Amino acid sequence: MFLSRLISVSATCAIILAASAASIRAESSPAKAAGPLAGIQLAITVDDIPENGDTLKAQSRDSIARSIIRALKTNGAAGVYGFANGYGLSETPGEIAILKEWLRAGNPLGNHTYHHSSLDQVEAPAFEANIAQLDVLLESLSSVSPLIAGRRVFRYPYLEEGNTLVKRDAVRGYLATNGYRIAEVTTDYNDWAWNGAYIRCTRLNDKQSIEWLRRHIIINAESSIRSASELAQKLFGRNVAQILLIHDCALEALLLNKTLAKLRADGLTFISLDEALRDPAYKINPNVTTEGGQSFFKQIAESRAVDTDAFVDTTYTVERLNAVCAQNTAKTPPPQQ
Repeated sequence: MFLSRLISVSATCAIILAASAASIRAESSPAKAAGPLAGIQLAITVDDIPENGDTLKAQSRDSIARSIIRALKTNGAAGVYGFANGYGLSETPGEIAILKEWLRAGNPLGNHTYHHSSLDQVEAPAFEANIAQLDVLLESLSSVSPLIAGRRVFRYPYLEEGNTLVKRDAVRGYLATNGYRIAEVTTDYNDWAWNGAYIRCTRLNDKQSIEWLRRHIIINAESSIRSASELAQKLFGRNVAQILLIHDCALEALLLNKTLAKLRADGLTFISLDEALRDPAYKINPNVTTEGGQSFFKQIAESRAVDTDAFVDTTYTVERLNAVCAQNTAKTPPPQQ
């Protein structure tokens, strides 16, 4: 029982998916994916505080946050911005303690809208009101830490910056008028999809798949950072400080320490988001619209008509991760590495 248990509607489809699973295992050997990250500076950011995704039985939301905070501190990642939402607090108001704990650990909080709103799905005035609603919540924490003064850093939910230029420009105007910086994202490894797979496999007690996930998420993290660095070289002819997006989720609580240790061992340097945003590249407004979110570098590439096909991950796709330990799907042989 392992990878690519995609829902099949025919025996033919099942055969195709089995071949795809074999391909992903062949493409993702650790020896091929490993490589030095020296010269790359990376700012880590954590979205969806106080909660993201499902949890395991032995975990609480508070224990997840504490584990992530501990992993960041252990690996020398200081002043890591967490991007907060407020939608879950109506049902679990006690989770406000997680925001306080984040601040007390020396990590600032930024704005991710109150309801994790999609700018593709709502109009600009409603989206701006959602930003303002979350700002009120954050401001209420000013007595907890002086770091709350730096709260006006904004992360677009789903990385969706507007599916029309009118909407995009309106929200950017609102952010500028109200003193916000935009925390763009240059790299991520879809840890939310890895988290979903890990939760499903744990519930099924699929130990072989769990072990595959534990090893390969680190490979995926490294390959994503390296790919973003290569794209920066193509766009700017130099290294650009990278901004990584991860989530406040169950799997990061378990594996983030190991992932960060491996990145450091491969020569990567952690910097703060404030340091990263000083890079002049982040003053660029790509001024493009997309259906769905895109990384900052890919927006710039689109604005310049630069082909990015070579930088698309075809190994650890969301579709393939969503197939891991999915119920009622085609079964494939276990992995060989």
